[in-house]
Amino acid sequence: MTPASNKSHQEKVWLKHYNDLVAFQKKTGREYPSASDPNTKLYHWCKNQRRFHNKGIMPKDRKALLDKINFRWNTLNHTFEKRLEELLEFKKKHGTLHVSQVKYARDSEYHKLSRWVNEIRRMYNENRLSMNRIKELDRIGFIWNMEDERFANNLAKLKRFHKVNGHFDVPQTGRNKKLGEWVAQVRCRGLSKKHYIDALNEMGFEWLGKKKRVQKAKSTMHTIDLKTRIRKGRIKAKRDLKKVL
Repeated sequence: MTPASNKSHQEKVWLKHYNDLVAFQKKTGREYPSASDPNTKLYHWCKNQRRFHNKGIMPKDRKALLDKINFRWNTLNHTFEKRLEELLEFKKKHGTLHVSQVKYARDSEYHKLSRWVNEIRRMYNENRLSMNRIKELDRIGFIWNMEDERFANNLAKLKRFHKVNGHFDVPQTGRNKKLGEWVAQVRCRGLSKKHYIDALNEMGFEWLGKKKRVQKAKSTMHTIDLKTRIRKGRIKAKRDLKKVL
C-alpha cells in the first residue's frame, strides 16, 4: 500500500467513525457514547479525537467536521455541569439533595447521579476538588457530610414529635417507625459526636426509655421504702428499750 492509498484508507476509516457518531447522536439524543455503551470502538475513537486535539495534532478539516456536530472536547467540565443540573432537578422533584446510592439501584434513572454525588464527596475528602466547584456546590446546599445531615433531619423530626406529644418515647411502629428506631438506637448505643449529645440535652431529651424509667422509679421507691422501714424499726427499737429500762 502506497503512502497516498494508506492516507486514503485512514480517511475512509475516520469518516466511517464520524458517520457512526452522527448516527449515534440522532438515535440516542446524546452527544457522545460512554464506556458502558455496546459500541466501545466509537467510545475509544471519541477519546482519541480529544487526545489529538489536546496535543494540537488534529487536522483542521476534521476539527471543523466535529465542531459542526458540537463535539464535546472537554467531557470533565461537561459531566460536572450536566450532573449539577440533574441534582437541581432531583431537589426540585424530591425536596432534597440526598441521592441515596442504596435506594437507587443500577436500573434506576438516578443511579449514575447517586454515584457521582458519592464520588464528589470522596474527592472533597481527599482534597481533590477545586475551590470553584466547592463554591458551586455550596451555593446549592450540597450535603458534604451525610452523618450530620441524617442527625439534623432526625433532630428536627424529634422536635416536632415532642411538640405534639409532649414526650420523646417515639413508637417503633406506624408512621414514626424510622424515627422511633433511631431514638431507640441513640438510647442504646449513644452518639459519636459531642455536639449531637449537646443538641439533644438542650431540648431536654430523656436518655432512658419508658421501661427503664419505670424500672428506675420502682427501684428508687423500693430503696426509699426500705430506708423508711429501717428508720421506723430503729425508732420502735429505741421505744422498746426505754420501756425495758
